[in-house]
Parts: sequence; C-alpha cells; structure tokens
Amino acid sequence: IWLLTPDVVSEIIPMQPGLFDLVIFDEASQMFVEKGIPSIMRAKKVIIAGDHKQLRPSKLGAGRIGMDEDDAEDEGDIPIYEEANSLLDVARFKYPNVMLNYHYRSKYEELISFSNHAFYKGRLYVSPNIDKDIEPPITVHKLNNGKWVDRSNRAEAEKVVDIIDEIFRTRKENETIGVITFNSSQMDLIDSLLENRCASDPQFAEYYYSEIKRKENGEDIGLFVKNIENVQGDERDIIIFSIGYAKADNGRLVRNFGWLNQSGGENRLNVAISRAKKKIHIVTSFEPSELNVDDMKNEGPKLLKQYLRYCFAVSSGDEGSVRNILGSMNDVDDQVSYADVDDAFTEKVYNELTKHGFDVERNVGIGGYCIDLAIRKNGKFVLGLECDGKLYHSNMNIRERDYHRRKYLESRGWHIYRLWSSSWWKSPEAEIQRISRIIDDSMSSTVSI
Repeated sequence: IWLLTPDVVSEIIPMQPGLFDLVIFDEASQMFVEKGIPSIMRAKKVIIAGDHKQLRPSKLGAGRIGMDEDDAEDEGDIPIYEEANSLLDVARFKYPNVMLNYHYRSKYEELISFSNHAFYKGRLYVSPNIDKDIEPPITVHKLNNGKWVDRSNRAEAEKVVDIIDEIFRTRKENETIGVITFNSSQMDLIDSLLENRCASDPQFAEYYYSEIKRKENGEDIGLFVKNIENVQGDERDIIIFSIGYAKADNGRLVRNFGWLNQSGGENRLNVAISRAKKKIHIVTSFEPSELNVDDMKNEGPKLLKQYLRYCFAVSSGDEGSVRNILGSMNDVDDQVSYADVDDAFTEKVYNELTKHGFDVERNVGIGGYCIDLAIRKNGKFVLGLECDGKLYHSNMNIRERDYHRRKYLESRGWHIYRLWSSSWWKSPEAEIQRISRIIDDSMSSTVSI
C-alpha cells in the first residue's frame, strides 16, 4: 500500500498504465481534475471519495484561503479566488456512486442534525442519543456588549478565552478543543488574547501551551484557532464558534459574511458546523431574528440564520422548535423509514409497557432515523424496541438494511430488541417478561437478545 499525494505520484512513480490495481482518492472535492489524471492513468480501477457539500478547490490553493473578503455585502463572484470543478464534481456525474450514510463523528445527534437536513436531504443515518438527561450538546452564549469594530468583535473574543479557561479547569475526559471564526481578523484577535491570558495567568499558560502541542498516536489533536476556510478535515471534541458579526457604532447589524456570502458559501458553513464530536459553544452578539437576509440571493447567510435559530432552540431545550426548524429544511428525501410500522401495534405495546411500570418514550430521535420505543432507567435509555409491521415482513431490502441499522446502533451504545408482532399477539405477557430480562441483562452488561 502506497500513501502518496498526487504530486508525489507524478514525481516518483513510473508513468506506467495499470501499475496499481486500485487507486483511492480521498477528499476529492478539494482536488483539481488535472491533479488526479496522472494517478488515474497508473490505475486499473479507481475509487473517488469526497463530499460535494464541502469545500471545492480554489485557484489559490485548493480551498485553503487565508484572506478575507468581508469588506462589503457584495454577493457577486470573486474572479481572483474563483472556485473550480473538482475531480469529485466530474466523477460523480459520470460514474456510479454510492453515499456513505452512517454518521460516526458526533456523539450527540444535535451536533449533526442540522447539516443532515440542510445539506444531505436527511439521508444521513444518525443514532439517537442514548443519554436522555444530558445538558444540551449546543450552548449559546448571547452577548449584549458585542461590537463590530475593525472587522472583529473584542467582547466575543474575550468570551471565547473565558470558555477555554473554564474547559481547562472543569473538563472530565480531557476533551480536545477547536475555535472557529468567520474571518482572520477575529482569529488573530483571539490568538492575541490567549497569549495575553497566558502572560497574566500562569495556571492558564501551563494548560494552554500543553494543549496546543497535544498529539495522539502522532496525530495533532491540539487546540486550534482557525477561520472558516481552513477547518476541513479537522475535528475536536469541543468546538467554539465566534460568530463575530455585530452591530456597528451606527447601530446597523453588518451582513458582510465574507466567503459565506458567495455562491457555494453554504458549503463552508457545512464544514464548520460538522467538526464537533461532543459539544458546540456558539458565541454571538445578536439574536437570529435581528439578522435580515431575505433579500440576499445566495444560501450561505440564509442557512447561517437558520443554524443560529436551531442552536438557540437546542440550547434552550425547545424540542418543538428544533423539530420545526429541521422540518422546514428544503428537499428532504422521501425515504423508507425504519420506524414505518403498524401504529396501532406500536401504540398497544407502549400502553402495555407503561401499565407495567416501564418508563417508555416513543419515536426517539430528532432526525428521520428514529427508534420506535425506548425504555429509560436512571436518565439513560437501556433498551430500544423496533416494532415490525407489514412493510417489514414484505420487503427483503428493508430486512437487510435493518441488520446494518442494528449493528450501527449497537456500535453507538444502544441495546436493540426486535419485537415481532406475531410473538406479541400470541403472548404479550411473555414478551414483557422477556423485555424485563433483557433490561436486567443489559444493566449488568451481559446482553443476550
């Protein structure tokens, strides 16, 4: 197995057709077509992997742009930084493709559900949270003193440093940390304030300098502060966003969101909001309702407003608003739901389990990937029940996918029991006793289903 960049392939590998049985391109959305051709020529077969909802290559460095274009509210094209078609763009319209549906990065579904609905038409399979009584995975810090001055917001930068300080002193699992800003001026200000805090607080300095050098198995997992252009490929347990934009001295809320304003800018938002594994902190100086983007032609600013609405709802525990916001996203695919069951059967099971003293919740999950019934003990779901219906019995394809679904949910900490309607109607009491035994076994970590 050779692990090489396309440039190195051209430099050191003989230009021999079919030299490799298989060539795999990763992050192909960021690769120019011409960069991939020499490697393709050397391959018998090719797999091209990437995400067309993330960054494309730029004519100034494959999407890794360090400059800002947020001096105006212009939504036109920026020719000097014009984005180009990628190898993935060409391949996905010409060759067979398959979507990798299962999402593994985020521990909590709230961290990825907005991206799933806004960018992937609800097609990602996301595990419902197994821990019910948790603090919101997204916390919004709304500041009343934030001002937009010289393309930065000092109040937000100071708050970001305070949040990092608190994480250093209170984290329980040595979580990794990343900070994302919408422009390089805010990024530089946060870096400067971090250094100032180090100079005035030796304890913070010890944490900080150790954190920025952290590695795990040779991989850099240290604290980073980056702008939205440079975070593709990164992930951290905790992500802190400084939105930055705020009312200027004239009282007007600026809308110059830089690259987010441009055509395709929404992909940058998608990259940024999908980096967190455990927690997101949003630091903002305005309410979503204060942001007027109806007259803007590109999707980036509009999706930013929707995302902020979503974050405020998650942070406040407003599940109804969360579902409404996700439901309002356009173009959600009509797909077979694994919770597509005989509602009367599911309702009957719910009622009987409740009568027997079980704490049961229906349709667990905020996305389209719900568990029919889940039984809770001590603030945690201890068993998920999947109720079969006529569609399940009649469709082999659904049964095959159900196997993979169950394996996925179990890999995320769930214990799943398939409740057959035929067994239930034959003897409800026997099934309830079996469910009780399974829960006892799961609580003692000796699950046998």
